[in-house]
Amino acid sequence: MDTQFSQQEDNYNWVDSDTVTLNGFSFCARHGLELCHKCPTDNRMMNNTSIEDLLTEKVSEEELEKKWKGDDREPFTVTNQWVRVGSGKPGCIAHKEVACPECFNWGEKILSEIQGKKKVKRAARKAKDKSSRLE
Repeated sequence: MDTQFSQQEDNYNWVDSDTVTLNGFSFCARHGLELCHKCPTDNRMMNNTSIEDLLTEKVSEEELEKKWKGDDREPFTVTNQWVRVGSGKPGCIAHKEVACPECFNWGEKILSEIQGKKKVKRAARKAKDKSSRLE
């Protein structure tokens, strides 16, 4: 009876000889690059499509227009960040977890870039370091 229900294929996390897909974002399997001139492949357009709904939900149209570079954004890399885990699926090296929300949360990484959260965190850290040196 179990055979009547086929297992659902995980298209968000898989690997073959050419491509590794981690949480829905694809990279060249050999070099771990979203944009790879050696393979050659550029997965940014396809990857961006997978987070369009998230972006339109969380970022204003004006902010997207000003700050979102779309297919011209800096490409991501997963070089030395993924490995096949026990199930044969790709997972992060740090946690050995398929679909690791900490290592491969592409939507949040792009939102941070658009909203400038990295810069805010860095500025806060610098201010904290400076104040601790003054004490």
